[in-house]
Amino acid sequence: MKSDLGGAWSESEILTLSKPWTSDVANALEVTTDCYCFVAFSGHGSNGSVVLNDLNHSFPISSLKPKTNRATLIVDACRGVADPVALLANLKVAMAKECIAKAVGVEALQGRATSFSNAAEEYLMNRLLRTSNHRSRWENALNATPSGTVEMLACAKGQAAGESPSAGGFYTSLLMQSAELWAKRSMTPSLHSTKDAHDYAVTKLPAQQTPEYSPSWLEFPFAVKV
Repeated sequence: MKSDLGGAWSESEILTLSKPWTSDVANALEVTTDCYCFVAFSGHGSNGSVVLNDLNHSFPISSLKPKTNRATLIVDACRGVADPVALLANLKVAMAKECIAKAVGVEALQGRATSFSNAAEEYLMNRLLRTSNHRSRWENALNATPSGTVEMLACAKGQAAGESPSAGGFYTSLLMQSAELWAKRSMTPSLHSTKDAHDYAVTKLPAQQTPEYSPSWLEFPFAVKV
């Protein structure tokens, strides 16, 4: 999210909770209704709920939804018990053909003919300008959408959400990969939506994991290019 591609969000706008308690999550979701809120949960779960640090309490997925005018909720967690043998048999179909890409951005200074100080100053100015343009593009796209909450679940009822020890949850990783590949293909300023990212993940996951997206008519920006 902090990258230009993800909308150039600042560090102060992002909150990460590791092994949170119910009270931690509830407090974090106490935000003003007029903001956009993006919530991503990755961990253990069952149908209708997720597991937080206080293991003896089920935390409903519905309670993860922010009470804001616009919000995106991604839950990469199991919703039942899947057949592990079948899931492993299809792992190559999902991951081997096109490995999960991790965002690795290496930006080199341009203008080797100039002094290092001049090149560094130019680089920083261009970087700030690009970041500002990406954030404006992202916010304009958001403001053009209807109000509502997009809910993206990594699997259907009764299924398990697969994961890799190195790349994390398959669904989340594929969402990120979709934006990276789209950015490489797109030659003009454009938008990659939450629905675009979800549809890409659907085509790459094994048959035993069927992600869900609702409502189908609502899409928020997931990645932007200017």
